[in-house]
Amino acid sequence: MWIAKFNKPYKEKIKKLTFNFADIKKGETMLVSSPSSIAKYIHKIPKGKKKTVIEMREALAKKAKANKTCPVSTGIFLRIAIEASLEEQIKKKTKKPKLPFWRIIDEKSPIANKLSISKKLLKAYKNQEFINE
Repeated sequence: MWIAKFNKPYKEKIKKLTFNFADIKKGETMLVSSPSSIAKYIHKIPKGKKKTVIEMREALAKKAKANKTCPVSTGIFLRIAIEASLEEQIKKKTKKPKLPFWRIIDEKSPIANKLSISKKLLKAYKNQEFINE
């Protein structure tokens, strides 16, 4: 199910806002990204390094020449990318998911409550990479 959602062709778009929305002001441009762009960003985070969702939103916006990235679609697409990776892990019977999403979220992140992975396992993946926490 999640892999199919991840592989669905999403067309990224930039919208000029006609009203204030979240942290984006009227008149600014907003990128509506895609699960694959979010996954590519996460894959590029070096091992042992962390980024925040806000840093990811800023980087994706900058790359697309937009002022900001939509916080709502980013959360949805981040979940799709993570769940697709978890689904693939089960299918391929690998020890860890291919997508190192613990570099951008942890067990305290709001999205962790929605994921099919337990917070305990998420913390274990994080701790395997970030030993001294």
